[in-house]
Order: sequence, then C-alpha cells, then structure tokens
Amino acid sequence: MFIKEFEWDEGNVVHIELGHGVKPEEAEEVFANKPLYRKTKKGHYVAMGPSQEGRYLTIVFALKKNGVARVITGWDMDKAEIMYWQKQRV
Repeated sequence: MFIKEFEWDEGNVVHIELGHGVKPEEAEEVFANKPLYRKTKKGHYVAMGPSQEGRYLTIVFALKKNGVARVITGWDMDKAEIMYWQKQRV
C-alpha cells in the first residue's frame, strides 16, 4: 500500500490527540515503519506498528484517491493486538 500524504483537519487532530493521546506525527510514523495493514469490515484500513519512540499504535484510516490517507482514529495497541501484530509480521 502506498501512502503519498495525510489529510488532517481540526476534527481528526482533536479526536486522535484528546480522545486517544496520539499525536498526528506519531500516527504518521507508524506508516513509515513498515506497518501491518488490514481492511476493516466497514471498508476502512488499519495500520499497526511502532512509532519512532517505540509506542505500538493502531491507526484506522480511509484511503482516498492518489494515496491520501485520512486518519479516523488511533490508539495504543493492547496486549492482544501486539501479539497479533508480532505473529503477522513473520
């Protein structure tokens, strides 16, 4: 999957920062570190992986035209998500 750029506005920045404590920069770092991608039942995508600081994050996003990713939400992976991520990376 190729992500060319990210679409941020006040709505998704406030949601991810205040709601989940994830900075937009951290969310973008997940994409730079060879994340695990999967598609959701609702047609969005999930990127799972570490930030540069080693924080394991799950980022839900919509993939728009021309490789634009609009982050919808994100959170710290729980133990089950980390185990899933580690198992799938092999």
